[in-house]
Amino acid sequence: MKTPTRARAIAYWACTLFVTLTALMSGICDILHVQPLFGVLLHLGYPPYFATVLGFWKVSGAVVLLAPRSPVLKEWAYAGMFCDYASAVASHLAAGDGAVALLGPALSIGLLAASWHLRPPGTRLERALVAAPSV
Repeated sequence: MKTPTRARAIAYWACTLFVTLTALMSGICDILHVQPLFGVLLHLGYPPYFATVLGFWKVSGAVVLLAPRSPVLKEWAYAGMFCDYASAVASHLAAGDGAVALLGPALSIGLLAASWHLRPPGTRLERALVAAPSV
């Protein structure tokens, strides 16, 4: 694994901060049923209680991505956020929303993928598996 360059580290943190800050803000808004995000969730056909569940997982995922180490938890957080954003795209398409509604989740997928790709060696799962004793 190459040593991260300064530019790579800056790109990683820019992408990761965007993803985590939007997840934190939208997660808190979901938990508190704040408009306009709560209205969008209802427009897409989800029941009101789902906002609380989704919000909890968004906040949890953001915290995990910002926490040091924990490569296994980070992989789960990345996977969960990808499922959230991909489901948002599918939900907007199913609801007949226009292309503008897809911009946010599509941008989030791209930045999430960039964050995952650029993550430092200490947070990579394969590094943790190599260090773990085999059973």
